[in-house]
Amino acid sequence: MTEEELRTAIARTTQFHETVATQVASLIPFPEKRFVVSFQAGLLSLDHARGALILIGNGLGTSALSLLRPQYESLVRGIWLLHAATDNWVDKLGEPLTVESARRANEGPMLAEMLKQLDASEAPAQLVDQLRQFRDVSWKALSSYTHGGLHPLARTLSGFPVQLAIDAMRNSNALVCIAAQLTAILTGDPQRNMPPVRKLHVDFADCIPLI
Repeated sequence: MTEEELRTAIARTTQFHETVATQVASLIPFPEKRFVVSFQAGLLSLDHARGALILIGNGLGTSALSLLRPQYESLVRGIWLLHAATDNWVDKLGEPLTVESARRANEGPMLAEMLKQLDASEAPAQLVDQLRQFRDVSWKALSSYTHGGLHPLARTLSGFPVQLAIDAMRNSNALVCIAAQLTAILTGDPQRNMPPVRKLHVDFADCIPLI
């Protein structure tokens, strides 16, 4: 892979993000607390993805990789809030931010527990499988980047390979597609709002892995 190929991938992913942002900006979550809080988690996941793209575009690949883990975790939390969280947890995570509300929210289930609860929920099995596959393949490396482990330390010496930057964008884009799908569902009218999300896989097939 060459630097020119990286610039092309960044340009295409930028177009992809702009298209998703336009679509999501037109969506309003169904006016029920579970839907609203889940929608917020989806938006947070999209913000992390956009941040990672900006960092890659500025040559900060190791910092970009550190955002893929919170991008993924925010997405899982959004899906968990919709399908598996108790009403009590929806209320806790939908409160205004205070010292006390932050303390209560910090006692919530970790990622592994959320995935376990999703397994036992009515969430689409294929979606939960995709989330697990991403975690199984990427978790150790992403944790290393997030916590300043061997992966980022080694990259500061050897440089950040073009192929790794492109792969990171593609993996992030796959999560963006799922987040866009989540926000469309949360409007309460997926039949109307899902077609533009499906079209992403056609229009941007070159920068979205099969999911």
